[in-house]
Amino acid sequence: MLHNNIINRDLEFKQLPNEQTDKVLKIDANYLHLNIKQKLDFSKTMWNKKKLSNPNAKIRLATMFSGIGAVEFALKRLKLSTKIIFASDNDKFVKQSYFENYKISEENWYSDVINIDGNKYKNKIDLLVGGSPCQSFSMIGKRKGFADTRGTLFYEFARVVKESQPKVFIYENVKGLTNHDKGNTFETILATFDELGYKYSHKILNAKNFGMAQHRERIFVVGFLDKSNDFDFPEPIELQHTMQDFLEDYIDSKYYLKEKGVKFVTSSKNRKKDTLKLMGI
Repeated sequence: MLHNNIINRDLEFKQLPNEQTDKVLKIDANYLHLNIKQKLDFSKTMWNKKKLSNPNAKIRLATMFSGIGAVEFALKRLKLSTKIIFASDNDKFVKQSYFENYKISEENWYSDVINIDGNKYKNKIDLLVGGSPCQSFSMIGKRKGFADTRGTLFYEFARVVKESQPKVFIYENVKGLTNHDKGNTFETILATFDELGYKYSHKILNAKNFGMAQHRERIFVVGFLDKSNDFDFPEPIELQHTMQDFLEDYIDSKYYLKEKGVKFVTSSKNRKKDTLKLMGI
C-alpha cells in the first residue's frame, strides 16, 4: 500500500509547479518517517531493557499461597530490595524451604490464609501477590469452581486486599478460570475486584513469550490503589532458550517414564483425551 501511494504521488508531481512539488516532498518525507517509525518502532525501548526509576527502593512485599517463594526470587533476581511483610502456605515442607531462603518471622507466616488479619497490615504493603488454588478451575481438574472449597479461597485473597489496602496487587490463576462456567465465574471475580475500589487490568500471558521455554498460559489481574497510574502489560520478547538448554545429558533411568506410562500416553485412545492435549502430548 505504501509503495502504491509513492508511485501515484510520483505521477502527480509532474503536474505540479516546483515550489508545490517541494512542499509535497516534505510532507511525504514526514509521512514516510512516521510510517516506518510506527511499523518498526525503533525508538521504543523494550520493557526488559529499561532501567528502573528507583532501583534502591525497598518493596514491602506480602504473598498468599506463597509456595517456595517464586515472586520473592523473581524480585531478588532483579536485584530489588524487599521486606517480607507476610507469607502463607499450608505445606510444612514448603514452609521449611521458605524459611531457609528468606528472612521472615514465625509471626508473619500463615499456614492458613483464613487466619490472615489484613487490618494488621493496613497501609504497610506495597505489593500483594497471590494465586489461589487452581485445581477447581483447571481444564485438567473436575472444574467444580466455587463448589470446591479450594475455589472459594479467592475470596480470602479479595478480603485481605480490602483489609490491608496494598498499593498494588497481582492475582494469578490458570487460563481456565476465564472460561469456567461459560465465563460467569470470571465475571464474578471481576465484580469482586470492582467492589475493592482498585483500578485494574487483566490479561492472559504465556510464559514462552517472556523468556521461559514453557507453554504456560495464565490469567493475571493487576490492580492499583492509586487510580492515576497507567499500566500496560509487557510486550512479548524473543525466546532465547529451548527446553533442551535446561535438560541434563545423562540421567538415571529411574527418572524416565516406565513402559506402562509410555503405552498410556501414546495409545490412540488416550491421545484424544483433553488432559493429554493440554499437556501437549
